[in-house]
Amino acid sequence: MLNSIGLAAARTARNAVAVLFLVFCSAASADCSDGIFPPAASAWLLPTAEKRLEFGENINVSPAVCEYTNIELAQWYFWGEGSQGTNTQSADIELAYRHATQAVSANHWPYELALMHAAFVLKGMDTGLRLEEAVRRYRREILSGDPLRRDKALAMLNQLSMFLPHVTTVSNAVFADSRLTRPLALGPVLALQLSKRGKKNLILTADTDGAPRLLWANAVVDADKSISLVFQRQASLGASGSEDVRQQLWRLPTSMPRSGILLSRFTQADGSYYESRCTATQLASHWLISASHCLYTPAGDGQLRSLQFIAAPNASSGSDGAAAPVTAVWHHRQHHPKHQHNGELGRYSGSDIALFKLASPIPMQKPPMLAIPNSQNPWVESLAYPNDKTRYTLWSSRCRSSLWQRGTQKLGDLYVLDCFSYAGQSGAVLTQNNDSQRQIIGVLSARISNASINQPVFAALTHALIKEIKTVMAVEHSALFVAMPIMSPVNVAAAKP
Repeated sequence: MLNSIGLAAARTARNAVAVLFLVFCSAASADCSDGIFPPAASAWLLPTAEKRLEFGENINVSPAVCEYTNIELAQWYFWGEGSQGTNTQSADIELAYRHATQAVSANHWPYELALMHAAFVLKGMDTGLRLEEAVRRYRREILSGDPLRRDKALAMLNQLSMFLPHVTTVSNAVFADSRLTRPLALGPVLALQLSKRGKKNLILTADTDGAPRLLWANAVVDADKSISLVFQRQASLGASGSEDVRQQLWRLPTSMPRSGILLSRFTQADGSYYESRCTATQLASHWLISASHCLYTPAGDGQLRSLQFIAAPNASSGSDGAAAPVTAVWHHRQHHPKHQHNGELGRYSGSDIALFKLASPIPMQKPPMLAIPNSQNPWVESLAYPNDKTRYTLWSSRCRSSLWQRGTQKLGDLYVLDCFSYAGQSGAVLTQNNDSQRQIIGVLSARISNASINQPVFAALTHALIKEIKTVMAVEHSALFVAMPIMSPVNVAAAKP
């Protein structure tokens, strides 16, 4: 009898081991440790295109087999990563929350989802934190002094804004307390509406650091929800152009024109190669706009040998190999490099606009609008790929602009900015949101530095410039823009500058 019991126990133990082995094999085959999303300490926020494709094909992996998959799926649906791969799934905060709660163990949220947990609280989906604590979590990250932590938190808040109503506050209608007894001297600002009880609106808006703050309003106006960067840093009032408020973006906002990197390659007089990187923006499927000075070396000499455009690159998957060739270019007739060296900055920057035609079209849903600056709105926004940051990374700036010099003889008016810019941002368009439409109003030229001024400057569009730009794009003769040859016989595409 004892032997029979012993044999049965042995069989049970062997079966248990076999079951455990099968479970371990299933979990191992799901490769739970090799997540699609980069680690929290990584410089990247979103997965590469290859990771998106791989995960999209295996999205039906059972969370019961691989518990870590719930963390990945929560992030997947929160960011809407499927919309950029083969899967057509768009962002879905309900699905994100369902998978996130399945990843909670013993009432403890995984550290990868700590900020996302705060987002669910702000959305009113979870009561595990007080609203004030959810806001504090984001403020700690944004005000930590670590640029990467700051920009990742800002990115998550701006993604959350997709799921909440956008409103604009009314002057003298915002309060610091729910009883509406502590009014704030706050002009109209963009905010997210968290809840509404009668005339009391609990709103979430941003301070000058982009950090969120809870406020109350007794009057709000519905705002355009396509404005994606609600939480954005801005220069201090009175800043002179040296304050760096740029923040990294891991995805091109849908409300902004599509931008990319313009590669200009030259051969110099001594036979050496030189490469210039600017930011360019699509105006139509075949057409780009950027700065004229991107067609010259800093000294103003050299032969332009090739022009290429990397459309909407990102640091995790961009490469020069994906660059699309530019076959024709038109620059402003009055632009000459010598103007910069002669101190004729009005002529140099006022004519610093060029148009580029791609060899093959890059499809786009809706071409951006061209407009002159709105004199009643000092705020402008810009997206660019600066050279002082990691290659292929996209950075956003929100700055105040002010008229510096009127243009003459079909030159653009020059506006200065109160925030910092760097090489590589040249050619980026400046935009304003007017009448619920994102409009291109100018092109970033250079930094003017002399005894009286040290600020970035952009050439503003005028009615004459807009007319001539449309003339070139219609392949008609322009009196203002002139074609410039690209000396393509020498292949410098693979050469190192």
